[in-house]
Amino acid sequence: MSPFNDPNDKEPTERGDQGQPSASAQAHSPRPSSSNQNQTVGPKNVEYAVATGAQDIRETIVIKEEDLFLLTDLNGNVPRGNVNGLGLYHKDTRFLSAYELVLEGIPPTYLLSTGEMRFAEVQELTNPDLRLPSGVVIPKETLTIHRERVITTSAVDEVLSITNFNVTPMPIELVIFFDADFADMFQIRGFLQVSERGTLHPPTWNDGVLDFRYDGIDGLIRHTTIEFSPCPTSRAGGQANFDLNLEPRSSTTLRLRVTVSTESTPSTDPIPDLTALVERGTTDYERWLEEQPTFHSDNQVWDDLVRRALLDLHLLQSGPRDQPFPAAGIPWFATLFGRDSLIVGIQHCWTPKQAAHVLRLLASLQGKKVDPWRDEQPGKIMHELRRGELAHCNVIPFNPYYGTVDATPLFVILMSEYYRATGDVALLRELEPNLRAALDWMEDFGDLDGDGFLEYKKLSGSGLTNQGWKDSWDAIMYANGDLIKPPVALVEVQAYAYAARIGASEIYRAMGDTSEANRQLYLANWLRTAFDKAFWMDDEGFYCLALDGDKNQAKVISSNPGQALWCGIVPPERAKLVVERIMRPDMFTGWGIRTLASTEVRYNPMGYHVGTVWPHDNSLIAMGFKRYGEEGHLQNLVSGFFEAVRYFPDLRVPELFCGYDRSQYRVPIRYPVACSPQAWAAGSALLYLRAMLGLVPHAPNNEIWIVHPELPTWLRSVTLERIPVGNAYVDLRYQRQGDHTFTEVLRIEGNLRVVFVERWEI
Repeated sequence: MSPFNDPNDKEPTERGDQGQPSASAQAHSPRPSSSNQNQTVGPKNVEYAVATGAQDIRETIVIKEEDLFLLTDLNGNVPRGNVNGLGLYHKDTRFLSAYELVLEGIPPTYLLSTGEMRFAEVQELTNPDLRLPSGVVIPKETLTIHRERVITTSAVDEVLSITNFNVTPMPIELVIFFDADFADMFQIRGFLQVSERGTLHPPTWNDGVLDFRYDGIDGLIRHTTIEFSPCPTSRAGGQANFDLNLEPRSSTTLRLRVTVSTESTPSTDPIPDLTALVERGTTDYERWLEEQPTFHSDNQVWDDLVRRALLDLHLLQSGPRDQPFPAAGIPWFATLFGRDSLIVGIQHCWTPKQAAHVLRLLASLQGKKVDPWRDEQPGKIMHELRRGELAHCNVIPFNPYYGTVDATPLFVILMSEYYRATGDVALLRELEPNLRAALDWMEDFGDLDGDGFLEYKKLSGSGLTNQGWKDSWDAIMYANGDLIKPPVALVEVQAYAYAARIGASEIYRAMGDTSEANRQLYLANWLRTAFDKAFWMDDEGFYCLALDGDKNQAKVISSNPGQALWCGIVPPERAKLVVERIMRPDMFTGWGIRTLASTEVRYNPMGYHVGTVWPHDNSLIAMGFKRYGEEGHLQNLVSGFFEAVRYFPDLRVPELFCGYDRSQYRVPIRYPVACSPQAWAAGSALLYLRAMLGLVPHAPNNEIWIVHPELPTWLRSVTLERIPVGNAYVDLRYQRQGDHTFTEVLRIEGNLRVVFVERWEI
């Protein structure tokens, strides 16, 4: 029996369909919102299609600033007709679908690309063997093209320097092709076929300025404008031709600026000096790094990995500067996701003000009404906010969409984590109405059948069938491979609910509401007992993946119960069994823990949620290992992560990688369309570090706990400077000597006590 009163009295009456195995196979008729807002109803001829876009983005480069990003191949090109989603994007719209430089009709040869702070990039290119129409042959690797770009909030500026290393003059035709389809991200990813669109105008030239224009069905007029210096020798459509005559060992320089806008008449500004833009961007990135605690160790690769993670988190900052949020990932998820931003806030507790931004932003978007089209309910934290044409016109429900069962308890968890890191009661009081609404949602709308567990069942015909973090259509199944019958109670979501209630108890106690604090603690303790009884599989010595609508167990071995360890809901006597099961060879690849055991019917090492390895998932599991004192397994998990990331370009942690066993291949296999960078993947490096070092802040008590720190053999010393705890700071040094790790307190600034403990309190 549930501990809640009147469990079913607020359950919505309108239900969506249960969905077919793939959302891509569903027909869709646009429908207006049930709200009173004035909204434009979208095109009638829309259907979900088999996803055919974006086959491989592994060998690509991205630069980004706030809401503008450019995804190119290694040459810096967006090839004409590319099928992999390359292009220049702003707020879920592709403003350039071609941006391709060729020499005598042939793409140049790639040599090198650099750019640690990804607001800028530099490519070095050279020529293949070229035979000119005149019969002149330009030997390969005798011309160089130095390509330098800087991206700002509304423009991409580029400087091209072409140098001739031949001993004779070389006439050469350099052409840059441009095109703009102004396609919505959902079309590019292959999820929607839209036959009714706005007006796409032919490209126009005006005084050497190229302009592309699209009049959207959402009322916005979108422009992509390209300025050149000097002007092209000739031009036609979206093609700019430059006839160059390069003297021996001489160079020539071309400049161009690509501007995006949603104004009826775009403005053109003088092409700026690139050096000034680089200096401004570098200062911005350096300021970001200065705000972070300082990390350095005796392992330069690890230091570079952590630095890359921090730089990527800055690259992913989006939205207005006074209310930034981490975009979930480039290129497909360059927008606000509730679940992702909350988990990043938990991972990135080193800088608590980032968590405060996320909490305030999500509180402002918290559900206010029952709207089945968006899966919205009062108190519910949103899932995804799209800002393109299809969202503006209500063709898709992502404006915002609320189809997530876990963002609401994660919102409460992040509030409590923020409080533990800062002791800031003022923010708790500011957000108390949102906290109350979130907890009410968990008791009313979130518990569909009144049994005390959080369940999901989609309401929107265009919504997500699965609404946990594994939200692909085939992610949640029975042992025989059949898809689970909703409503679904996921194992890790109950753990989130438990941690949320423990956190809410602390929050209400801090605000002086002892009665509500005790009530939340009672509900948490009740849930812990009910959870263990309902989800434990005696025959497997493990927790099941989920319960179905009839409360039958989905007896599947997955990574999900590992996150239950992180939340502390697992009784200590069960924890060792859970850890040992999840680290068996059918789950642990040697590089990381698979999402699904290789022995399961639906296992696929390349399946998005059914056999791949997700770094963020592994980092949360690692914190669970730390919480239950499983240091040996924690070391194996951290070491696998570190050794895998060494094989990824720029030491950038990808969204996911394939779940092949390490014994099969000597390198981890990259997933073809993984987001990179991706926010909670970058944050995983920071959470792994916290797990190894055992850092647990208790700012309300002016304490930081050091819980049994243990460095791996490849990391013998780590120094941290200016770790914030409330209004104080601490500097720490860790040294591994033999099999033991020793911690030295170097400096304390402010009122703070460092407490050394052997075990986390469960």
